[in-house]
Amino acid sequence: MTAHSFKKILVVDDILYVVRSLEKILSDEGYFVLTATSGKEALVKFVEYTPDVITIDQKLPDMSGTQLVEKILQLSGETRPRIIFISSVYEKEEIAQIIAHGIDDYLMKPFKRAKLLQT
Repeated sequence: MTAHSFKKILVVDDILYVVRSLEKILSDEGYFVLTATSGKEALVKFVEYTPDVITIDQKLPDMSGTQLVEKILQLSGETRPRIIFISSVYEKEEIAQIIAHGIDDYLMKPFKRAKLLQT
């Protein structure tokens, strides 16, 4: 059992193969992984499970990733999770706006497994 085996990670992306890929990589490392394919589903799981880390894509079917971050920050109070954006947004201005919403890190798709685990 690894030191982080009880860390909960919520993976939020509307592309199922991305969700499954992240879920496999992280669960193989001993993390407890929850998944969501929409902002609404992510909020329900956030409230129910209070994950330690959340990975979020910018383009979700029902809201943007930054809108989801705002809602999570409103709900989290002092127990704020680490928020990592994993997105295919490449425009520097848009990335700067995303980072300004209080995220902890940003990974561009496609990401390398080692970089994901390091982040």
